[in-house]
Parts: sequence; structure tokens; C-alpha cells
Amino acid sequence: MKEVTFQEVGSNIQQLLKDTGMSQQGLADKLGVSKQVMSKIISGSKAINVAEISRIANTLAISVDELLQVKTRTDEVEVFSFIGEIQSENTREKVSHLQKVINELLFLDEIVEEY
Repeated sequence: MKEVTFQEVGSNIQQLLKDTGMSQQGLADKLGVSKQVMSKIISGSKAINVAEISRIANTLAISVDELLQVKTRTDEVEVFSFIGEIQSENTREKVSHLQKVINELLFLDEIVEEY
């Protein structure tokens, strides 16, 4: 079984919001969190625990299993690689930060396309 990342859970939440017509703000309100927190959950940049995942699933009227399901996308491929090996820990941290920024930009692009 493949390990589910916070980003994959966030992607599942985003798809469910799209499917149901609910906004991030609407879900945030029902959960009693800010839109900023909800945005971080959906982008995968905020760690969420089992209780939070359960509350989100209940609010969206789905099972936790559905929320944790890893969906394979054949229409979208993310490629972020380098030739060679990163030697410096400082460089490794910068590359990791860059990957997070790229993921955030892709997420924002996805949101803009919806509206």
C-alpha cells in the first residue's frame, strides 16, 4: 500500500470541493478554521492528524478511506529532477524549498483555473 501524503489528501479535498460546489471558505466555516488554514491543508503544507481528517471526511459526507485514497493521474506529470547529486545540505534545503514553492504555484494555478 502506498503512503498517502498531506498533499494527496489536500488534492482529494480540492476535488471533492469542486465536485460538490463547496468553496474552501464554506468548508473552513463548517470546520471552524480560517480560510488560510484550509488553504494550507489543501495545498498539503499543513500537517493534519487523524481527528482532523475524520472531521473533514464527516463534513464532506464521505468515508475517511475515500479521503485517504491515492488517485493516479495520467493526465498530469510533475517532473522536478537534477542531473547529478546534491552535495551540500544548504543546497538540498534550497531545492526542497523550491519544490514547495513550485507545488504552491501549481496549486494556485489550479484554483485560478476553477474560477
